[in-house]
Amino acid sequence: MAIPNPQGARYPSFQEFISRTKGKDNSPSFTNLFSVRFMSPSMMRTYTPANFLGPVQTEKFDIGMSNDLEWLLDYYADTVNLPSKQVTTSQTPYVGSPFKYATNTAYSQISINFRMPRSQYTRNFFERWTTLMASDSEQYTRYYNDYVCPRMMIYKWERGGGGLAVSDPELIASIRESGSSDMLLARKYQLTAAWELRNIYPYNIGSVQLNNSDAQTMTMSVGFYYERYRFYTADQFDTDTINYLTVGTNLDDVTTNSTSNNQSVLQTVVNSLLTITGNA
Repeated sequence: MAIPNPQGARYPSFQEFISRTKGKDNSPSFTNLFSVRFMSPSMMRTYTPANFLGPVQTEKFDIGMSNDLEWLLDYYADTVNLPSKQVTTSQTPYVGSPFKYATNTAYSQISINFRMPRSQYTRNFFERWTTLMASDSEQYTRYYNDYVCPRMMIYKWERGGGGLAVSDPELIASIRESGSSDMLLARKYQLTAAWELRNIYPYNIGSVQLNNSDAQTMTMSVGFYYERYRFYTADQFDTDTINYLTVGTNLDDVTTNSTSNNQSVLQTVVNSLLTITGNA
């Protein structure tokens, strides 16, 4: 049997590969240059203890309330394991060669490795979060919507491709200090992608090993569960399908004779029972 559609095979050209990877959009992506942004769960903003003495203001754990917490959770995030997605499947029971079909979507947990400040502010944030979420003193857990972080964003940056660096007053001094001859052509980082995680909460605070050997920066790993995530790129690489797929309840929430025959079958059964009992 001859090779089908041989003209569709692309000839392996190293020169074409080099020319295409030199472009801004097709150049390889690197694993550094990212940003992590949390939102405080509602119970970390206002918390009512079990003895009902009144709400306790927890502004020290409210991210963005004139404290260093937002900065520590972003700049001190050393490594991030991005979420993964798996489509669950089932197999056809037909005679012959079986095939699998999609049934649902499952998401993995993620973990973030944080560098610790000497104040241990980052660890204290997660310690208080887990304690309020499931206290070991009263054996009660809080409501789900109270302890989850409504949204966490992971932004990905790439070198170059952004606006001119000289247009940013904060970067002009750095450009001058670098002594670069092409300082007027220097560009800022480009925001290329984002992951949006919904209803996330920590389920594990990793162990930290202390030792009396050579001093090293202390790090702590935190594992998170979440409901779902969405991935976004620039407009020229996406369509409006994400807006359609994220709408859940109003896509097909009406059952009629045109969408299902269950209603007509049920009505037939009811009419038959009424005839048998003489109530028709």
